[in-house]
Amino acid sequence: MDTAILYWAAEEIRRVCPNADFKLVLMLNHEDNINIRNGQIEKMLHASASSLAMNLLIDGRDGFFYTNNLQASAIGQFIRNAVNTTRMLEPDESRTLADPSRYYKGGGPDLKNFDASLSTIDPSEKLRLAQQNNREGMSLNPNLISFQTHYSDRQHQAHYLISNGFQGYEQSSRCTLTSIATAEGENGQHPADGWGETRIFFSDLPTEGIAKVAIDRTLRKIGGKPTRSGQYQMILESPIAGSFLQPILNAMNGQYLHGKMSFLADKLHQRVLSPLVTIVDDPLQPGTRGACHFDYDGVATQRRSLFTEGMLETYFIDTVFAHKLGMKPTTQGTHHLIMRSGNHTLHQLVADAHNAILVTDFNGGNCDPPTGNFSYGIEGFLIQNGQMVQPVSGMNITGNILDVWKRVSAMGNDFDPWETELLPSIVFQDVSFGGL
Repeated sequence: MDTAILYWAAEEIRRVCPNADFKLVLMLNHEDNINIRNGQIEKMLHASASSLAMNLLIDGRDGFFYTNNLQASAIGQFIRNAVNTTRMLEPDESRTLADPSRYYKGGGPDLKNFDASLSTIDPSEKLRLAQQNNREGMSLNPNLISFQTHYSDRQHQAHYLISNGFQGYEQSSRCTLTSIATAEGENGQHPADGWGETRIFFSDLPTEGIAKVAIDRTLRKIGGKPTRSGQYQMILESPIAGSFLQPILNAMNGQYLHGKMSFLADKLHQRVLSPLVTIVDDPLQPGTRGACHFDYDGVATQRRSLFTEGMLETYFIDTVFAHKLGMKPTTQGTHHLIMRSGNHTLHQLVADAHNAILVTDFNGGNCDPPTGNFSYGIEGFLIQNGQMVQPVSGMNITGNILDVWKRVSAMGNDFDPWETELLPSIVFQDVSFGGL
């Protein structure tokens, strides 16, 4: 990637508006996407794109602009238009660049999160992988209504230049192979489920077994129906645990705190979750998704405790909201989330349950930011005396998100190490389920 345009753009900003501060990010992205349904190729995308993102700060006014036309003449006009537009905005003195002392200074280890070969692999090889997966699924169960395969990958590179002294480079990659099966159910239902695997390096991506997991997960849903309303133990399956944690992460954000939209306001250093819940964010583990040396503002990342035995340890406060809230800046958000796991497999958690519902999917719903009150549609399985006795659907869970997270009673050991959020299956006591 030719970075000369980055430095030329910086000089042009200084020429057009000498008092502007700025952040420039020159990006190069490669992407492949393939969709196959029942042996037929529905979509193929092969794309490479360079682009320039720009934040301008002029007299307290903050404008964000983006272009993928990197011709010198076009960049010049782009900058002039951006300066004129930024001057029309309302001023906000809290909108400044980060303190240079917080910038990443370089010298960190190789994070091993970039497959340089990914954009050079012949797309036909990726197509063959997707076709192999689709044939596998169709051969395992030819009576399915539909069997889909989705392959995707992305290779990202970015050079940063910030006017008060930061220069940096980041890179990352990922490739994903996913199967989705749809079966003929009962009473006109068409249960569907899927499974996918993601890796940083193409050579590490599993080529077999994904289709079988997707089909098994789909077939076990046949006959799903609501069960009796009441209080149940809830076992939340690992792949969706992050969705149930997300409202809490949102409530830790400075924007929510400033807008009086956070149920975690004024709860710093208080126990707000179960003592079993310990979560850290560690962006500096090589070979993991989400690993990075600095955030979008150029601020150096670090291992950070979010919850220690249920105690809230930090908020996500960037430079802007640090000014607005009169607080010390921390970080923009999470990068590579790790929850302390337990000693049991999901099978063992199920075997230990007597009157429970294993939740395997959410179907809509919401959580109210100021209060934490929530309602989510769910799918899963009724568990009695350690056995899954009935698939359930058409049910919902309700309550207060903090109250439910205080009732965590056990953790599994089954998180996927290739995800950006490493959360195991989790057991909650006395959760309200609505059904019959």
